[in-house]
Amino acid sequence: MSTRRRTAAVLGSALIAGLCFGPVFGVRSLLVPVAAVCLVSYLITELCRAVPALLAWRPILVVVAGLVAIIEAVLRETTVVGLPTADSIGALGRGLTSWQLTLESTWPARPDPDLVLFVPLLVLLACLLGLELLDRLPPLAAMLPGLAVLGVSQLYIALSGFPAVAVALGYGVVVAGLLLPDRAAASDKARSTGALTPLAAGAIVTVIAVLGSFAVSALNLADSTPYTLQQEQSAAAPRNRPANPLDELAGRLSRANSEKVVFRYRSSGSVGRWRQVSLDDFDGANWNTSHPFLRLGSKLPPGPEVTVPVETSQAEVELAGLSGPWLPGQLLPSSVSGVDEPKVEPIGGTLAVAELPGSYGLTWSKPVVDAKFLLRAGVDPDAPGGLGDLGAVPNEVSALAGQALADRRATFATALALESFMRKEYKLAVGEPLPTGHGWPRLRRFLEDKVPGTSEQFAAGYVALARLSGIPARLVVGFRAPVKPDADGWYTVRNGDALAWPEVAVEGVGWWPLDPAGQAQVGKPVVPGSDTDVTDQARAEVPPINEIEDPVVPPPAAESSADRSWGGFRIPFLEILVVAASLLVLWVVGVPLLKLARAWRRRRRTGSAAVVGAWAEARDRLRAHGVPVTSGMTVRDLASASADVTDERARQGLGVVAAAVDQALWSGGPASDELGRTAWTGVRELRRGLRSRPWQDRLFAALELRSLI
Repeated sequence: MSTRRRTAAVLGSALIAGLCFGPVFGVRSLLVPVAAVCLVSYLITELCRAVPALLAWRPILVVVAGLVAIIEAVLRETTVVGLPTADSIGALGRGLTSWQLTLESTWPARPDPDLVLFVPLLVLLACLLGLELLDRLPPLAAMLPGLAVLGVSQLYIALSGFPAVAVALGYGVVVAGLLLPDRAAASDKARSTGALTPLAAGAIVTVIAVLGSFAVSALNLADSTPYTLQQEQSAAAPRNRPANPLDELAGRLSRANSEKVVFRYRSSGSVGRWRQVSLDDFDGANWNTSHPFLRLGSKLPPGPEVTVPVETSQAEVELAGLSGPWLPGQLLPSSVSGVDEPKVEPIGGTLAVAELPGSYGLTWSKPVVDAKFLLRAGVDPDAPGGLGDLGAVPNEVSALAGQALADRRATFATALALESFMRKEYKLAVGEPLPTGHGWPRLRRFLEDKVPGTSEQFAAGYVALARLSGIPARLVVGFRAPVKPDADGWYTVRNGDALAWPEVAVEGVGWWPLDPAGQAQVGKPVVPGSDTDVTDQARAEVPPINEIEDPVVPPPAAESSADRSWGGFRIPFLEILVVAASLLVLWVVGVPLLKLARAWRRRRRTGSAAVVGAWAEARDRLRAHGVPVTSGMTVRDLASASADVTDERARQGLGVVAAAVDQALWSGGPASDELGRTAWTGVRELRRGLRSRPWQDRLFAALELRSLI
């Protein structure tokens, strides 16, 4: 069997690989199950070391003990009095496909057993294979199972920055643990032949890995998004598309249904709208979306398109007369409580469930901007679905888009100008029957013939004209918030509050709602600080369309020596500076401490080993001061070679060490502990003699690293 150190190194490789799934589930959720698997694997190995007859059964014992550890750490609810049951075995079987369920979730995912189980199972497999390879192949081959698990983790979320550096350092320690020789003689042999020692090999691997992690960060082409396996798997997520709320809008607004209660809520902040679905695909007849739904994880942060500050709001919602799978939500949902397996369409913020709950809690993020920021803001042409297809656009509608915006460039100001154009040129439908439909036949009548329409036609018509003008836009269906709360402090939302509105993609802000029909705040005051309030302030300041100036495209910035990028690649100067400073501190503090520890370890030896340790310490001390040392040197040879750097006291100390070495190695009798103490007395005299050297030489010798390898 291999040594305990190499066993621990192999299991450490599997442990590090398992914790690399931290960005998916959180390190805290993984630490106990992954560490438990590695610990029981080590204990089984020690048991087989103590009882050699069990060695042939080690693979089975590792598997059984590892599965029990997983059950106790992850599937505790399936046990009875701590003992596994049939439900535990069934849950382990379902865990074999939990990797796929995790890909269908937003990240960080909820650490539910149905999702997280595959990680400790992978670690158990890596421990099993690594231990077996360690006894059959060269030591480094035992790292391969752990590295395979590491590779799988990077297909989920690739590590970057300091976590990547920490993993590189961890694997450097693993390499050193696997390659360090079991006997000091092997190390001396490698040193005398000039071969690369295992410790040096581990250090080189660590340095290369750390520098590689920085190189990958610096050479991130055009800030490209790293590949993730979720890009492939999410396309296979179920897309059960029930009735489109846009088709139900006119029915909700009818006199017969308008007073029916849909849901009630109370919130910690102002709420202007509640959204049901976001639609960005239009084929000329129907509005839909093709973005996949994912399981909502423990927390969904705002996307990278939101660069402005955000604030968090919460609400409690009680459903009353709402049908279908759609949950009333907000633009940037963060988490949902009280719902079994909620799903989210992250791009549109749409929430859906298999079965509607009686109540639930919602937490969401809200961008914090003011009117001046919006008026200066551009649009985000790269927003997913924002400039999607419109089907076969009638020629008259295309001409109308150019007329509405006078061929101005797309900005948020021109988006407001288009909203103002529709408010002035088109009228809301009143009475019954209300017009229905949102395909081109209905939109042509609305846009060209100016037949009155509901918010359904206003929103669909706005999105069409905006896209034709280069403004990324999409259609949203939901409800406007009621005017006042009830006596109990809750707000009651009815069918008559149903509304459709467009959203435009604003650079740095994400999607921002507009109201071309002017219905979002009918009969209610504007809540200060709400998105409607900020938009109203921007509307008041936006000039007429013919006075809106196109944004000036700045000339390319001249390159300077202070530029923080090179060739379009961002160089992480701050990270490199911090790591360099940390390595410097580690060198200044760590090297002297390691030398003290080495001397203490040598001094604790007894008999002839203590004398040899004193000789090695004297040799390394002089090597640190620049004395050339070769493998065949005697103590007296070393004294002659060091004549330029030693004084009389140091040479006398070397003479004491030489006499002790001669007596210990060539007298033929056993060396006493007293002889060892005498040899170390000579080392102390050598050190005192070297103190007479200039302080610069002594500083360099204290920090010199070569004598440690």
